Amino acid sequence: MTAGTVQLVRISETLPDEFDDLQNEAAAEGYRFVETLREEWRTGRYHDGDERFALFAAYRDGELAAVGAVTPDPYDPADDLLRIRHVYVRPLCRRDGVGRQLGAALVQQGLAIVPRLSLNAADSGAAAFWEGFGFQPDSGGTRRSHLLKR
Repeated sequence: MTAGTVQLVRISETLPDEFDDLQNEAAAEGYRFVETLREEWRTGRYHDGDERFALFAAYRDGELAAVGAVTPDPYDPADDLLRIRHVYVRPLCRRDGVGRQLGAALVQQGLAIVPRLSLNAADSGAAAFWEGFGFQPDSGGTRRSHLLKR
């Protein structure tokens, strides 16, 4: 599919209408973290006004293409660290810039608040993707594969 118009939206009220479809696609690929994102949403983590919790949706030509979040790192409580989590780009939207735009928004959001961001890349492709934003491989923290410093 060719790239179309991409719109990034910070989600604050309700999950996108197409979230179930996106979650099902992720599960079919063996990714359960979108389900975890839904559970975190249900607990209200993204609604209480804490700027450290931010959920973004990327829409391509009006259709939900990707989601991703910035949150406190659940595995490292350092005050100067947030974690990029739950990033999923639908298969038909990969390699057309949607993920790059979403990733840039997540990095910008996180670094506006703290000087360090962590993440756990699911595979070598994800590692290469995040290294393109300046993340460096890092095994110094718990359950993280990469770290970015402002």
